[in-house]
Amino acid sequence: MKSYGRASTGGLGTLLELRTAGEREAERALAEAAAARRTAEAEEARLGEALEAARAAVAAARRDGDRVDGSGAGERAADAQARRRFWARLEARAAEAADALARHRAQALARAIDGDAAARAAHVRARRRREVVDKAIARRREAARREAGRREEAVQDDRYAGVRARTKTPTTGK
Repeated sequence: MKSYGRASTGGLGTLLELRTAGEREAERALAEAAAARRTAEAEEARLGEALEAARAAVAAARRDGDRVDGSGAGERAADAQARRRFWARLEARAAEAADALARHRAQALARAIDGDAAARAAHVRARRRREVVDKAIARRREAARREAGRREEAVQDDRYAGVRARTKTPTTGK
């Protein structure tokens, strides 16, 4: 069952409930956007590691390929071609890894960062909207408290004036 405790303050109470619900929804959207961004950043790290591994494989193959035979004898042409085709395959894998990383940064990561920024801005707007209503309610309550204080003072003044009027007897000159 829904509580109508806040709604008792009138229209502002209902508005406050709506603004609070909007802020909670913005918080949920912010959490989802932050999770999506963390996932995209983790994927970026994984792709970066794959790129580094591919580049390291190319460098290791070239380093090892330069020491084909320690005897100084020439290598066969077929072996040299096979080695170069192997290097080309490794370089193609490294290029694919670099393209995948660049594509991920331009598409998925950029969308996740933009979504996170938009969710943060929406959350800030929702919080400010709720705070405006909170301040209006606080002002209304403060005005009611001041008015009640003034009424109490007026009642006290009336009591004092009534008591004073009864205790003062007119002087008749006797």
